[in-house]
Amino acid sequence: MRRVKRASGGRLRAASLVEAIVAAVVLLIAFTAAMELLPRLTLRGDDALAVAEAEYRAVCAFNKYGSGVWPAGTYVERYGGGEATVRVEPYRQYRDVQLITIEVRIDGSRKRIVHRQLVECAE
Repeated sequence: MRRVKRASGGRLRAASLVEAIVAAVVLLIAFTAAMELLPRLTLRGDDALAVAEAEYRAVCAFNKYGSGVWPAGTYVERYGGGEATVRVEPYRQYRDVQLITIEVRIDGSRKRIVHRQLVECAE
């Protein structure tokens, strides 16, 4: 191997072409693996649509059960992407006010959406 002189007077050994190519390939593989794994760890492309549908189902459930005419109890509705659970209960000691709790769970995810609202009972 040929020796290359440093500016300070010491000597460095020159790397062979094979060593340079192997190092470049190893770095390229590491970079490719990092670029492949990073988006998988940070982004989930399917969550946005599922969350939007769950929000829509929560609004639909509130429009249905928030009228104040439903008796106290728990109601469960299944839809394609999960389950909406509606709890209608009297609010504290007030007889003409109901607490509506809507919990929407998304299938295949740990996410859930919870809405609580007070409504006046219909006479």
